[in-house]
Amino acid sequence: MITLKKAAAVATAAATSLGAFAIAAPAALADMNSSTITISTSNSGTIANSTDSLAFTGGNAAGGSAGGAGGNGGGVASSGSNNNGGATSGSGGDGGAGGPGGLVVTGEANADSGTVNSLNTTEVEITADGNMNSSALAVGTSNTGSTIANSTRSRAATGLSTAGGSVGGDAGNAGGINGGAGSGNNGGATSGDGGAGGDGGVGGEVQTGASTSNSGTINILNSTIVRTVR
Repeated sequence: MITLKKAAAVATAAATSLGAFAIAAPAALADMNSSTITISTSNSGTIANSTDSLAFTGGNAAGGSAGGAGGNGGGVASSGSNNNGGATSGSGGDGGAGGPGGLVVTGEANADSGTVNSLNTTEVEITADGNMNSSALAVGTSNTGSTIANSTRSRAATGLSTAGGSVGGDAGNAGGINGGAGSGNNGGATSGDGGAGGDGGVGGEVQTGASTSNSGTINILNSTIVRTVR
């Protein structure tokens, strides 16, 4: 067996929580006979991360309008004596029409999130410039207590928008008839018609854009690469 001075040094690298590469120093080998070379690496580490993305264009409201109320019809009063009937009160006015409801147009909601984790990636490169006779080369990697815990979420929403309809105006009241207190008043007075209620307007409209959500996660744990260069 040759001394350790003639063998490659033992390279030990502990990967940090950042997931960086652990690279063993290149080992240059001269002529060796009946020798044993052992290269060992030991890695441990933890990565914990959370990635969230949210896109939201909802929560909009488009309310309708209210039509105006119709006017009241005129009244007929007969307070004197000897009033003959036949008087007609005025008709109530029509209620105003409600206007069209509101319009909500939202853009697209896009949410993209991605996570890439790499923990304990070990590279060992061996340069053999000389000859190896009856010799052994062993490369060992120990990865213990290595964990990757991640949460990747992506949400996109365009909902929770409301578009209310319009309300028509109230109809006006018909005119009243008041028979006087005097004597000799003949009937036949006619009350006018009540006005028509206003029409309700067109309901509101909501137009939402497309909602797209994309998420992806790549985890690389305990990767070991051994290269021999001659």
